[in-house]
Amino acid sequence: MVSKQIRDYISAAKDTLGLSHWEVTVSEDQAPDDAWADVDVSTNLYHATIRLSPNFLKQKDTEIRRVIAHEMIHLHQAGVERLVEALEKPLGSGAYEILSYTWDIESERAADSLSTVLAGVLPLPKFGEK
Repeated sequence: MVSKQIRDYISAAKDTLGLSHWEVTVSEDQAPDDAWADVDVSTNLYHATIRLSPNFLKQKDTEIRRVIAHEMIHLHQAGVERLVEALEKPLGSGAYEILSYTWDIESERAADSLSTVLAGVLPLPKFGEK
């Protein structure tokens, strides 16, 4: 079960990172096996759902903070992601596959790089198992 402490931390993080207009739900569903966390941005304006790995809290507090910042960065990228998705039909499958693949890689690279810096504006969480 996702604790109130985690939900409150994520809510405060989104506010600190300029996302106070977003509604972010923390799901009881687990993130995919290859991720500590992931975020699903709804097609509804300003709503997203975060899923956490069962081992998420086994990380160091600094890594928990960075991963949360990483997922919040994806919310800032949501408009561009919607644009990429909207181009599937106009571009056709071949060109769209190239665009989508490139977007996936580059948006992750940007979130990884920026989360290292932006995590520093968030307090260290105190709920990791260490």
